[in-house]
Amino acid sequence: MKSRFYALLILLFPIAAKAQQDFKNFQLGFTLTPNLGWARINDSSPSYSSEGTNVGFSYGLIGDFGFSKNYFFSTAFTLTSINTKVSNTDVEESGGAVRNDITYKVQYIEIPLTIKLKTNEVAEKCFYGQFGLGTGIKVSGKLDSELKSSTGVLSEESKKDIASDNVFRLSLVAGAGMQWNFAQNTKFLTGVTFNNGFTNMLSKGPSIRNSYVALNLGVLF
Repeated sequence: MKSRFYALLILLFPIAAKAQQDFKNFQLGFTLTPNLGWARINDSSPSYSSEGTNVGFSYGLIGDFGFSKNYFFSTAFTLTSINTKVSNTDVEESGGAVRNDITYKVQYIEIPLTIKLKTNEVAEKCFYGQFGLGTGIKVSGKLDSELKSSTGVLSEESKKDIASDNVFRLSLVAGAGMQWNFAQNTKFLTGVTFNNGFTNMLSKGPSIRNSYVALNLGVLF
């Protein structure tokens, strides 16, 4: 019985070795990622409203760790800027109603924890989809506010540091894209990622959550 088992191992060893040569189970690279960020307001803050999207940016390292030919644990270490704008209409002065336009400029170190599924390569390229949890630690934050009267005249401007407000950020990450071979050990990557934040950006005041859609550009080695 043992001799048959050892004989089977000897027969399977070349196949396993060949598969290991054909399959590279770890890739590390760089990414540059522009994004469009916006704010989501909780229903408990009716006087606040989101004011569209704002451009942000992300850059850093990315890594794919394969546990089979098509299934990968994908993570990154990036510095991500998420810029959002809201307005508060619950402001009054002696001259009449005033609107407060508030811009939040926040930077996080992000470490996503996702599963990436890749198709088999066709014509030197493959498609992928990924899903998982986004984690972030705030490294800087600034609030810019402008008080405007009904005539549109700026009445006040102030700046406030919000780096200590809710340092941790959690989000849901979903994305898809394509990567193709450029050289033997080099692959280009393009894709789109939706990062849906579900923790409050501020520790006090209105319940505001920041989210973004990103265009992923990267190179893997």
